[in-house]
Amino acid sequence: MKVLLLAPYRPNLNFGEKRQDVTPSEALLILYAVLKEAGHTPIMENLTTNKIESLSDPIQFSYSKVLEIIKKEKPPLIGITFLFGGDFPYAYELAKFIKKNAPDVKIITGGIHATTFPKEILTNATEFDYIAMGEGERQMIEIANRMESGKLGNLEEISSFAFRSEDGTVKINYKTELVDYDSLPMPAWDKLDFTDYEVDLSNYYNPKGHDLKNIVSVFSERGCPFTCSFCDLYMIQGRKLRRLNTNKFIDKLEYLANERGQRYFTFQDDNFIVDNRHVIKICNEIVRRKLDIQFDIAGGYVNSYNDDVIEHLVEAGMVSTILNIEHGSEYIRNKIIKKPISHEKIFKVVESMRKHNVQLGTNWIMGFPEDTNETIQETYDMIEEIKPDRANVGALTPYPSTPIYEQCFRDDLFIDKTITKEGYWKTPFRPHQDGAVIKPYKMSLEELVVWRQKFLDIRYKYFGHSHKGLFKIPNGYKRCDDGIVRPEGRQRSFGELKLGTV
Repeated sequence: MKVLLLAPYRPNLNFGEKRQDVTPSEALLILYAVLKEAGHTPIMENLTTNKIESLSDPIQFSYSKVLEIIKKEKPPLIGITFLFGGDFPYAYELAKFIKKNAPDVKIITGGIHATTFPKEILTNATEFDYIAMGEGERQMIEIANRMESGKLGNLEEISSFAFRSEDGTVKINYKTELVDYDSLPMPAWDKLDFTDYEVDLSNYYNPKGHDLKNIVSVFSERGCPFTCSFCDLYMIQGRKLRRLNTNKFIDKLEYLANERGQRYFTFQDDNFIVDNRHVIKICNEIVRRKLDIQFDIAGGYVNSYNDDVIEHLVEAGMVSTILNIEHGSEYIRNKIIKKPISHEKIFKVVESMRKHNVQLGTNWIMGFPEDTNETIQETYDMIEEIKPDRANVGALTPYPSTPIYEQCFRDDLFIDKTITKEGYWKTPFRPHQDGAVIKPYKMSLEELVVWRQKFLDIRYKYFGHSHKGLFKIPNGYKRCDDGIVRPEGRQRSFGELKLGTV
């Protein structure tokens, strides 16, 4: 059966900067591969590409493209993928457009947001027919098989699945069955035109001198065993850490490097740096196969880094990493976030990264309920002491199904008082957003505005500081007379503070 897989167009929210977040969706590529392996005929269309972005009206073009495919291929089932709540409006508008023009087609969606709000979405956004909760590969195959046979049967039998019965009642099977991740086929990279995703990477740290045009995100594992109080990623992949066989992961890299000419990768795993044996096996196999690649690590777990593993990573091609430190206050970090990392360990890892010329990014969060001017000052002071090449400081976003979400509603901390639990399913919230969402117990809105501006100024303040001339200034930024790297030709203004505004 034909199944159309779509990633909706997402507007550039980087305040006029050239976007570098246009990358292939491995979620689509895996769904394509498993559907094909199951005997179906998948059709794949990612509507956020640089070719579409360059058009005068990318949204209208993407809608016309979808309609053209539907008329030509007549797929009975369409899957729309999106992960976070911030992208729900784009997926919802696309679903409404599809149903208006092809009312008989069935639409299935998934991701963290849909997994969190299956009842609310199916009740209110009736353009969606099915929701695959958690990992979606198994449910996609099951519903496609049943539709092809012409006998849907009892859909309540499908684990981690939600739908509406004939009388409109929302039915949800919350039973979880994790995918055998290692048994999944290789994502359908062979169906991808990488020229659709080319970006200007002239500013990227590129010690091997590759002709870089693409950033390719790859994954080697699923699951998160940690319990950070603000994070909801466990909703999709569960707590159990499941890894690809080392050779299978390296086969993917080898194909992309040697057959498709891709040289720069982001290891997108949430917990790539957890088990040093796993990491070192991967590094040794990259070196053994003589893969000529470079990579960065999107989420480095600070406690697992040591000199030995960093040396292996650099030898294998690591040029950049991000340390998810989250907060400069040991009290906030350890007791509130529940991320036990000591100051001593943080600075030891930073020192080792500097020694190996690794470009260093850091992720931080401001605006926890317990934050004060003093605790946020500790984050600012730690950034000043570390002097990272990038210091990304996002405002806390209360994700559903987390302790902080419950706390913020319980204590009425949301700045926008129109936000309710009942309406949160349609609220666009995203990671690392600039506008404050909640007001800490002991801080004013005016103080939040001041801190947001200070953190914007310090974001690239020390870019290349430790390695003069080694790293190029990011596109859209310039070094000012005072030595600080700031956005070129513009200044962000943080005025009214509510969800999604800056």
